[in-house]
Amino acid sequence: MKFNDVSFPHPVLGLNDSINGNIELQNPEINSLQDIYKIIIKLHFNNDDLKKILGEGKAEYYCEVTCTNTLYRQVFLSDSSKIEIEIPKKEVKGRVEFTCLLVAKKDIEAYFNTDAHLDYQGHFFDLERGDILAYFGEFSFNADIKYEKLKAVSSFMEVVGNEDLTYTNIDLKKNKIEIQLPSDSYNIFSNDIISQEERFAAVFHSSLVLNALLTALYNFEDHKDYLWAKVIEYRLKNEPAFKTLSIDEKENIPEIAQRLLGNPFTRLLDGLNVILESSQEE
Repeated sequence: MKFNDVSFPHPVLGLNDSINGNIELQNPEINSLQDIYKIIIKLHFNNDDLKKILGEGKAEYYCEVTCTNTLYRQVFLSDSSKIEIEIPKKEVKGRVEFTCLLVAKKDIEAYFNTDAHLDYQGHFFDLERGDILAYFGEFSFNADIKYEKLKAVSSFMEVVGNEDLTYTNIDLKKNKIEIQLPSDSYNIFSNDIISQEERFAAVFHSSLVLNALLTALYNFEDHKDYLWAKVIEYRLKNEPAFKTLSIDEKENIPEIAQRLLGNPFTRLLDGLNVILESSQEE
């Protein structure tokens, strides 16, 4: 439900300007454990009348979790503004959505909020259990994303061979960004002596991987429904390193790509120096 498109007969904090006051849904913490997702949600609001109702045990925090792919739906209630939720991994797939509210825990007679909009002045409301008092907002995560491996390049990109190619191709219409190499090149790349050599990782990241990632980021808007884009979007929204960098501003993309790859050029130069020193010692 899009709450901004819904009107209520009584004032609701967080919807339009019906009640004056601060309300916040902080960035949720999503932990991928062996069999469950553990989500920690922190909610905050500043309104004396609602805090009084909450302190009297007449209100509670409410979080509804839904997954349309599996028809999973569960409501979590809490007297604390910190809500900890556990969801079995086998019960969700794809997009999992969360809606966070403050609701009446029991019937409330003659509800009035002193910080309500002038339109509500002089009006009192009889609320029933479950009626919405505050709207904190909504968020979602994708259960197909391996959050425990999110920072690994392999979470959004892979190198494959293609016998029909003469030149390298970047395919963005897959779950992962595909760097498609001609068969001869791929056979060289996939050789254990090369692909499993840690010292060469920075070489690949600053060449093949960076070029492919730049292509993907410059075409990000047209591919946002693909899993690789959702992985990158999650990192951009949740990691402090990207807080001041908007992907909508094209001039930021080269820096975003380098941050996603952990500064590949610096690692390349450091790696080359290690290789040079090793060869000199021999």
